[in-house]
Amino acid sequence: MNALNQSHISVPINHGLSLAFAAGHDPKILELAMPHLAKISESIYRHHNSPLLAEFMDNVLSRFLRENPRNAKSAYQLSARMAKIKTVLTQDDPLRRVASLSNRDIQTLKDELPKLLRQNNASSNQGDTLQAYYRLFNRMLDQATNDHWIDEDLKIKGCQTTKSKITKSFLDSNLVSLFNSWPYQAYDSSTPAAPVLQDAQSYCFWLMPLGLFTGARLNELCQLRAHDVIEDAHGVPLISINDNGFNKSLKNEQSRREIPISSKLITMGFLDFVTERRQAEGPDALLFSELRFDEKHLYSRAASRFFCGPETGAGFIGQHCPVALDGGFNFKSFRRTFAVRLEKSNVPATTIAHLLGHSDGKLEVTQEHYLDKPQSVLLLDTLERHLSYNLPLGDINWEHFKHLMSSQAGRSKRGRRARKTLH
Repeated sequence: MNALNQSHISVPINHGLSLAFAAGHDPKILELAMPHLAKISESIYRHHNSPLLAEFMDNVLSRFLRENPRNAKSAYQLSARMAKIKTVLTQDDPLRRVASLSNRDIQTLKDELPKLLRQNNASSNQGDTLQAYYRLFNRMLDQATNDHWIDEDLKIKGCQTTKSKITKSFLDSNLVSLFNSWPYQAYDSSTPAAPVLQDAQSYCFWLMPLGLFTGARLNELCQLRAHDVIEDAHGVPLISINDNGFNKSLKNEQSRREIPISSKLITMGFLDFVTERRQAEGPDALLFSELRFDEKHLYSRAASRFFCGPETGAGFIGQHCPVALDGGFNFKSFRRTFAVRLEKSNVPATTIAHLLGHSDGKLEVTQEHYLDKPQSVLLLDTLERHLSYNLPLGDINWEHFKHLMSSQAGRSKRGRRARKTLH
């Protein structure tokens, strides 16, 4: 054969694709090209075989929730966030595949996601919310990389201008302002109709003192039922924080606990209130019958709106505690105040963590306690001796608030009517 008339060299790479060398080229070029052919082949494979991006995102979310159990509220939030990310990434091309992800998507997400969140622009924490979306997006990218659908090291960086906000605790002066407000006045049977404009709901009266003397989370209190208030074998009245009941949930397993009911709450009439609810609707009665369950907000929606409002300082706390207008104060401030007061009284950290539902570890027993003292007795003694506030609570009583509720009987309720739901 004449060397001057060599034929083309053709090397198959993938189905329907070959690498061709024109006659006269040095065959060593093929050796140089071979390492790159594998990458070309992998790229083609990914393009044709990677799953649809929308389906992949659903699978990533399902896998994460299976491997990392969340309560109903957290699971709802994650699902809603993933749905918004999916909208941004696939609205122009519902059939796009995972392999098409690139740095352009990161910029698109940064540009378009804030627009979807602007419906909540009254909130001051949009930057923190974006961080949560970015973490979820990065988790999806990690999974796509691990599954070899993308080979770029893609990551979206968080907002550089946002700082995590620490919930502040109340000073005694703040608490005095809150407990001198309308729910805690000494109403009597002759109270005239509608002496206050706000609707007198049982949770308006009880949630603040309960938060202050139990340290419980808002939804933990809102979902309480009559059967959650018990007395143990040692005669200690307790609030049981659990997920036993319709639509009840816990933040995590460590949240399951029993909190002694302090004498301050009993003096205010809390046990009488529980008895009334049990007699009215049975042991499964929701303590705060005005509250309704919502898949996103659980039982705490109405209470959160009442105490915190739609923006900083707009709710009950901001109206009666002016310092709250500067931010950092919300219903969680009662929980933080509870912890800070016990800490200042030298209560062991393990005991505080147990009361808050942060730990299921063994309680530390101090010298003032006997080792064989029952846990509930020990905890009640701790609260009675070490949890104190400089507050004039003596005149605050559930019976007074009931007179206010009676004066509003038959009055049309203010605000948007709650949807009828099962408790």
